[in-house]
Amino acid sequence: MDRQHALSVMGLFLAAALALGLARWEEGQLWGTAEDRLPKPAAEPVPEADEARQILRTYFMDHYSEASSSAVYTDLTHDGVEELLVLTVEKGRSGEPAPLHGGGLDGGSFTRAQVTVLRAEKGGEVLPVYEFACGAEHSQWGELYLKKEEEADYLVWYAPYTASERGDFQLAQFSLGEDGAVLDRVRERIFFPAGDGEPRAGDADGEEIAAFLDRAELMLRGAEPVIVFNVIHDPVTGTDGPRRFAYLDALFTSF
Repeated sequence: MDRQHALSVMGLFLAAALALGLARWEEGQLWGTAEDRLPKPAAEPVPEADEARQILRTYFMDHYSEASSSAVYTDLTHDGVEELLVLTVEKGRSGEPAPLHGGGLDGGSFTRAQVTVLRAEKGGEVLPVYEFACGAEHSQWGELYLKKEEEADYLVWYAPYTASERGDFQLAQFSLGEDGAVLDRVRERIFFPAGDGEPRAGDADGEEIAAFLDRAELMLRGAEPVIVFNVIHDPVTGTDGPRRFAYLDALFTSF
């Protein structure tokens, strides 16, 4: 792939990525929303599930602040008993907790986020079975969502990363084992040259990049943002495009 073709491929990627971001903004999918937007459970939880909820809520109250945390019940292990997904966000280099409710937080004040999935064990013990971090630093950009598919809950991770004249895009949809193991439903990764980057063996071509972005758009459709931070960067001009930022604003509802 010569320089002109590499730029052409990157131009295709940038146009598609920008269109994806703008389309999702217009649909209102990328902004933190009130808890009443989350789907409600179809039926009352069984007693075992109700007990697990109480254990998780007590643990949350002992370890987190309601003002600076979001929490939603979701069955990511697909065993009929919900876990508790907790989001905390920091702003500023001092690690100051950010208030998450009421729409006061924006991408300009966002520094770092931590997502933890908590599982209640028999006997009242609570264990963290999954953790995810997202930061404003380039190496930590990423997007994490909740999605229902065939009445089952999943996490969706999207990481469109470009640096040092290379594109490295990753996309995954997965559930969790009871021990926290990641159980992939979908996982894809593509590499390609960006700007003046030299092509390498195995790089995606323009059609493969476009197909990947189409699959990402389809997978993110109808998904609820947990934490989203990303910047569309144009390595040809060296400028940043629109910043995407969104987060989960919910307390003790069910996904």
